Amino acid sequence: MNTMMDDSVWNFFCKRFPRNEQDLEKQIELGSRVEWTVQTTELDSKITRSTVSRCDDNEAVVRIPLMTQIFELKIQRSESFPEEAPKFTGEFLDGFNLFEWNSESSLYELTEKITDYYISIDVVILEVKEAEADGFHVVELGMDEEEPDHLMVVLEAQKYKETLTLSLDIDDSRSFPRLLRCSNPARTESFDCEKWNSDDKLGVNLRRLYGELVESDVAEDVLKEGEIPVDNDSFNNEEDDIMEFI
Repeated sequence: MNTMMDDSVWNFFCKRFPRNEQDLEKQIELGSRVEWTVQTTELDSKITRSTVSRCDDNEAVVRIPLMTQIFELKIQRSESFPEEAPKFTGEFLDGFNLFEWNSESSLYELTEKITDYYISIDVVILEVKEAEADGFHVVELGMDEEEPDHLMVVLEAQKYKETLTLSLDIDDSRSFPRLLRCSNPARTESFDCEKWNSDDKLGVNLRRLYGELVESDVAEDVLKEGEIPVDNDSFNNEEDDIMEFI
């Protein structure tokens, strides 16, 4: 005998779709919040190079401590997360393009990519700050609006009371700047840019452009950074003493 199943049985096996747009929006919102909670919990448990300092239903704040400063990343849940990418903000992030979000992506993956990016930024900032020991004071530092993969740096050459503007490649900060300009136009014209050496630090290269350094000075600086000089005469004298003993 055939029996008809009533609605309650079908409802048990089948997910009932919302009957109106408002109910559908509520269901999407609920699913988004649940997924956000799952992913922020995973993020907090998996990250090792950063920490989640604050988290709620709509936003997570991640602190990334590096050599020059603590970078703060704010991630905001989108309305249809995770199908729609979350919004994120933070210093220097205008140049970040290392990650393309899709529905299978996770907040952990995004945070790790941004951390890698901040490490590259941190290396450049450290290079710039170390130039202060060579007499170049940091006045301003931010993203290059024309080239988002470069940092725009303004330095004061204290000895000459001049201002230098440089655009440095984030991935290769010791290469010759995309832009190099001095507040004294005559000084800019006098720079011998062919003397720039990508193996040397920024401060050393700037001193070289100003004519303050000769190559012997640079070699001496390298030795001070940790190279141990070998005294060939002492070695030869010691060898002679050994031969006489024999």
